[in-house]
Amino acid sequence: MQTNFENKVTETYERAFRRGELYFVESTIANITENDIEFEIRFAPSLAKKPTAEQTEESPLKHKADPFAPYNQELFVQEFENHVILLNKFCVVPNHVLVVTKEYEEQSNLLNQEDLATMWYCMMQTKSQSTIAFYNCGSLSGSSQPHKHMQVIPLPSNVRFSPPINAIIYKYQNKVPGEIFNFSELPYVHYVTLLDPQQLSGHHGHNYKETVSQYLTENYLSLVNTMAEGFRASSLTDPFSYNFLMTHTWMMIVPRRSEKYGQISVNSLGFAGMLLVKSEEELEFVKNVGLLRVLEGVAVSKDKDQLIDNIHISV
Repeated sequence: MQTNFENKVTETYERAFRRGELYFVESTIANITENDIEFEIRFAPSLAKKPTAEQTEESPLKHKADPFAPYNQELFVQEFENHVILLNKFCVVPNHVLVVTKEYEEQSNLLNQEDLATMWYCMMQTKSQSTIAFYNCGSLSGSSQPHKHMQVIPLPSNVRFSPPINAIIYKYQNKVPGEIFNFSELPYVHYVTLLDPQQLSGHHGHNYKETVSQYLTENYLSLVNTMAEGFRASSLTDPFSYNFLMTHTWMMIVPRRSEKYGQISVNSLGFAGMLLVKSEEELEFVKNVGLLRVLEGVAVSKDKDQLIDNIHISV
């Protein structure tokens, strides 16, 4: 049975689609298996025609028109004290929602407790499907908008591992929740922690929301701090880019050194094992080069120290 939240998301999605306020992007899926992970490459050629504003020195991302101020009322789902839940206007997966700050904040800002609490609410209120939440932080993370927003998408239930990166997660189930580790199967720097189901259960009475959001925030900040410790520099005043992903059972953070590998733009979902391409040429390129090579190319290789905007990260 769907929750009231799911019903509202579905009703808003169907109404906005009928009225032409939301666009469902048709796509096909190809699979590539590397290091025991069956990666999903989603081919969506019509996205190549989506209106964009390239980020250049003359027209930086921060000068783009803000689609969330004001936001399209046809895409509105729910309001919180500091956030609104909106549908993604150009969605490859139906019922893809955005968690958007009411007041303008930079997309390079850290997540705070309310951000994580609202993301978790969207995940927990989606009962009919598993979900993944993510945050593209910084100019090299694959983010398309400078106004702070997080995203939550439903995952397919007809595949063994969803998201695909779960194919290796299960090998690390002996890790203690809260312990930070990485996957030997992946060639790029990343940090993972498992979540404690006891901490996320409903056994905290009326303080449940506060307790869970504090727990999520502590784990997220532990990942951020561990990543920051890898940067060998006297100052970290310049914001750096990373991708953050969260499911019901784990969190992951991946530092970035590039937004694209060739012409392939990568956001957080690429590191969950789900990559989006917009042309046959891009699809063939990924098949020939290998998806892990693409991800390593935009992240920080484990092979050697990489220079990221004059900041070294040690591996």
